[in-house]
Amino acid sequence: MTLHPAFRTYLDELEPLVAAAAAAGVEPTPESARAALAGLNAFSAAPTPVAVVRDSEVPGVPGEQGRPGVGVRVYVPRPGVPSDVVLFVHGGGHMAGDLDVYDSSARRTAAATGMVVVSVDYRRSPEAPYPLGLLDVEHVLDHLDEVLLDDATTGTVHAMADSGGGAKLASVAMRAAAGERTSPIARQVLLYPSLDYTMSGDTVAELGTGYFLTAERVAWYFDHYFPSGADRVAASPVTGPFSADMPDTLVVAAEYDPLRSEAETYVRRVREAGGSAHLLVAPGMIHAFAFFETLVPDEVGRLYEVVGGFLADGAVPASW
Repeated sequence: MTLHPAFRTYLDELEPLVAAAAAAGVEPTPESARAALAGLNAFSAAPTPVAVVRDSEVPGVPGEQGRPGVGVRVYVPRPGVPSDVVLFVHGGGHMAGDLDVYDSSARRTAAATGMVVVSVDYRRSPEAPYPLGLLDVEHVLDHLDEVLLDDATTGTVHAMADSGGGAKLASVAMRAAAGERTSPIARQVLLYPSLDYTMSGDTVAELGTGYFLTAERVAWYFDHYFPSGADRVAASPVTGPFSADMPDTLVVAAEYDPLRSEAETYVRRVREAGGSAHLLVAPGMIHAFAFFETLVPDEVGRLYEVVGGFLADGAVPASW
């Protein structure tokens, strides 16, 4: 399919602005990256009502004396009705995004699944380089009961994440496959995930300019995420290890996303290891398309329909 007309128009308007900023010598900063991602909420629809929304905190990561706890936001769509739990891990290149920026996405996930959603406010780079944000996600996963004491839950845990958050969820699965930890996650959705820190996928070159997320920006995020000398190959979920015991995984990729090929490779390698993984490619879409509900309402509606069906009972449609 060709690029969706709404995104063609959007990119035609965006690209001259980006080019002008580059010509003027404007350099990206963590602050500008965070503001830009937050600005995408201008394209969101009205917030989805959820019966109970509250902020909480999981006490600090063991071994880090004096560290404040990891913030979370809990969404309860059906108070008093026992439900599974969804761990929600936001994206943003490991640098941007927070509970407020992703409030709309977490609300949509709670409404689509009918499940309690716990959104994680992990530490971000460059202030907190790899693997600190990942450790925050694992810490919340290991202590979900501490923030759900008054909520009716079944004890079954699923997960949902996009982009860099998808990298974190896939890293949890990778560490479990390596025997480094255990994970209670039964099913997970990875939405246009970042899975290869070496940027070796075919579509990084093919789609790395002109389609919103650029290869240059991805490299910039990674350079701010990893400390000097870090082994990016070993950190990449696409390189494994994999096992048959990994969570049942649905990867939703965007057709015009430079990260698409690593999603395809990841699904293939999970299957080769005996695990359960499924790939859906959203035709005509770009990276981060879930933010653009007012531009592509049908596609975003379809996304949450798919997410709800998969997390509820493992249903995977034959096509998008």
